[in-house]
Amino acid sequence: MNTLLLMPPQWYPMNPYLSLAQLIGQIKAKNYEAEAYDINIEFFNDVLTENKIQFYSEKAKTFMKEFAAEISENNYTEKLFHTYSSDIKTKLARFQMISKYFAENPDRPADVSKNIGEAVAVMKDRESFYDPEKHFWAKDIIKDALEIVSLPYLPSRIMLDNYIANPFYSYNYGDIKEQCCSPELNMFIEYYEEKLSGIDFDKYSLIGISICDLSQVVPGLTLAKMIKERCSAHISLGGNYIFKIRNDLKKFPEFFDMFCDSLQIGDGEISLLSLCDHLSGKTDINSVYSLIYKNGNGEIIATEEAPLLNMDKIEFPSFDGYDFSKYFSADIVMPVQLSKGCYWGKCTFCDFYTGQQCFDIKSVERAVDEVEHLINKYGYRHFAFVDEAIPPVYYEKFADELMRRNVKINFYSFARLEKGFTPEVLQKLYKAGACFFAWGYEAHSPRIMKLLNKGVDVDYRLTLLENAKKIGLWNHCTFLLSYPSETEEETSATKNIIRQRDLINSCTPSNFALKKNAILHNMAEEMGIKNIVDNGDFHVSCNYELSGMKTGDIKRNRMEFQMDFLKNTSDSMWSLTFTDTDHLMLYLAKYGTEWVYNYKLKYQKRHLQS
Repeated sequence: MNTLLLMPPQWYPMNPYLSLAQLIGQIKAKNYEAEAYDINIEFFNDVLTENKIQFYSEKAKTFMKEFAAEISENNYTEKLFHTYSSDIKTKLARFQMISKYFAENPDRPADVSKNIGEAVAVMKDRESFYDPEKHFWAKDIIKDALEIVSLPYLPSRIMLDNYIANPFYSYNYGDIKEQCCSPELNMFIEYYEEKLSGIDFDKYSLIGISICDLSQVVPGLTLAKMIKERCSAHISLGGNYIFKIRNDLKKFPEFFDMFCDSLQIGDGEISLLSLCDHLSGKTDINSVYSLIYKNGNGEIIATEEAPLLNMDKIEFPSFDGYDFSKYFSADIVMPVQLSKGCYWGKCTFCDFYTGQQCFDIKSVERAVDEVEHLINKYGYRHFAFVDEAIPPVYYEKFADELMRRNVKINFYSFARLEKGFTPEVLQKLYKAGACFFAWGYEAHSPRIMKLLNKGVDVDYRLTLLENAKKIGLWNHCTFLLSYPSETEEETSATKNIIRQRDLINSCTPSNFALKKNAILHNMAEEMGIKNIVDNGDFHVSCNYELSGMKTGDIKRNRMEFQMDFLKNTSDSMWSLTFTDTDHLMLYLAKYGTEWVYNYKLKYQKRHLQS
């Protein structure tokens, strides 16, 4: 019984992710063979080369030349654009976007292809990585390169922190299926054809593919489809995103013929082991926990949910076999999960708790054991605690135990702005190696905070941030703009807080989104949310109207503020970031909060968002 677990694109390529390593640790502990393969990091290393940049540039030019004749022959016009098929709309938009790119950047493909090797090397070199001028130059070159890689497939785009799917195709099953089958729409098909040819899939009984985010849906399902066509192994899809759309997927029996044999829903530490037992011949398929599959009669069957995890009983993650040199970081940040679920779990806008068990947390002793194990086995002392939130009383004990054992680490995590984070607790955490916390500030208005049901003392938040600043911690805060019924004055108050960079050193501003599984979805009418339209079978949120504004208008307003903020802070390294928190932490660990905050870049960033 041999298992292969795969991480598909698109996921941020800076450090390894926990999901596969966590499951590999459980499988190996039960004496099954298992290995992980991070195709996401392979993808970035494979396409970010001089030859590939030149290849994609020429491919785009070839399309532009060939489609120009088709435009003339069919007399396509902008006036009739809305009448064309999705395929023709895609090609016309691609033609216009490629034409504009080469008109505005005639020399960039040659410059990028010449510099991409050095840029990738900078991100992996211990000395160059920590030179801010080289660091942000290299990131710009990499982002330029990904623009070129995307040209032949526009308007779909691959980015460092996202995959933007084709806007002329919906997230409904039929359109997703078409994108997964079309080499003209899907940049991953050609890549997988070459990449998968070197893998012997027949030696595996189980192949699991983790889909954790919307950005992985098209590339992840394409990967599943192509592997299913190549071997007889049992293909199972898992990940938090799959759990969120599980009920939609049940409606399409054909999905299980084309893409997978089963869905593994919820936490996999127990359920995946039960699938291994079945595939090794020990049990019947209906003994497998948390499985959705299509039986011989064409019926979609859902098995019993797995029992709740005891976090102290799960095995340590295994990163054996990972090639850390391929990640785009000079130092590796090891992910650790201290808990399952959210100990608050009542925020009206949130769906993070979807697919998670009731809250459970490792004992402090077990948690520090895991940290020491990873240090001793892999040699890295930088950590990201990838939890929704950890109670301050736990973090105080955790800091005490780290210091008692003299375990030297640097770390960051998400946290709630609670009174339990007293100056004394913050001081302990700082001494124990904390570099920053990503605090959920959300909105400045007490009225909006009550509607959000955050359950924190809104008046204490600024005091807590002041205390953290005095101690030496970096304050990163997440914000939620345009919550239902929020007034212009309330939004402005939140934006003014974001601009207080001496207190809020970096930020992540997001729009309110109506998630299918969020508590607020059941209160939409009373909150003034109207004309709700499902975004599709494979999407977790909905479009809607709010105070006469549509989803797209709300997003544009936030983006205008965001770009203005980035322009005004363009000489700062990380004034605003959605995904680059690992690199921020590495810089804070090396240089300290004051140095990172006060450093002014001489290099002028072309891509402001890092």
